[in-house]
Amino acid sequence: MVRSRKGIEMLVNLINIAYCAMKLLPYQDEAFSKYRKESVQDFRFALSERIRQEVFFATFVKKSENIIKLSALMRTLKYLVR
Repeated sequence: MVRSRKGIEMLVNLINIAYCAMKLLPYQDEAFSKYRKESVQDFRFALSERIRQEVFFATFVKKSENIIKLSALMRTLKYLVR
């Protein structure tokens, strides 16, 4: 928890920087141009949803790759045991 004056000022500055970044990003990257007229909150929500989806799919792929590697290892061990 922030208790000092300097800490509060730093937190407010960080919030302002994040807000400005969310306002400028649609103008810097054409992929986000449809959010130019949207509110910052709507854009932030859409961006966080997309990040959440990307993290889910990356985790899913990583886990499935581990399962594939594990099944290949099991087949190899079964072959060596025979």
